[in-house]
Amino acid sequence: MASFKLNIAHAKGCPAPAKLAEALAEYGLPEDDEFGVLNHSATDETVFGTIVRHTQHSVQQLDREAHEVTSAPVERVQVYPFAIRPKIGLLELYAGSAATFEQMGFFLGSCLALPTVIEPIEIDVASALEKLAGLTKKFQIKSVRVGDFAHNSYMVGPYTPKFLDSEHGRDFLEANAESVTAANVKFAGPMGRATARITPNACFGFACQEEDRPVVMSILRKLL
Repeated sequence: MASFKLNIAHAKGCPAPAKLAEALAEYGLPEDDEFGVLNHSATDETVFGTIVRHTQHSVQQLDREAHEVTSAPVERVQVYPFAIRPKIGLLELYAGSAATFEQMGFFLGSCLALPTVIEPIEIDVASALEKLAGLTKKFQIKSVRVGDFAHNSYMVGPYTPKFLDSEHGRDFLEANAESVTAANVKFAGPMGRATARITPNACFGFACQEEDRPVVMSILRKLL
């Protein structure tokens, strides 16, 4: 099994695919900018591409001869593979976390000077799990994470119980719906077992056979 990401957000005010692809081509991969376009392609409805962001970080090193600790700059590169569908106003990122949406919004709005606004999508985890149970076979809720749970009168904090029975998971989810931050589930894919992490901000992490990736992604898109 391999691990993948599918993070989805609204992309409002994005130009048509041809114009967006033209803007990406013009921007290119400048040496003196934080962002760059590694590659891109476009169809009539979708623009695919990979954005890179490179930043400088200071790393301490030991100079044994001088008995000193020095600092040396090291370049860090982050890679953001994406797809944008301007007609329906959706952005998909295939790496990173929800924070990556802010970086993509900055790149599109500031670097490319486009009137595009990236906004997160909020989903109801309980409703999403009900949809997922109806779309898949051998569905099972493995665990649910809540951000604020009172274990007892002395302990309050994040809590992630695991479940042997999905009904128990649904009961716990319903009782703590307002503080749910993620749910981990298991279901059957065409070629084998798949697992997925569902979050309220439409950021999905999943693992499956490589051949099942398009199918699992299609299922997760239907949870919005």
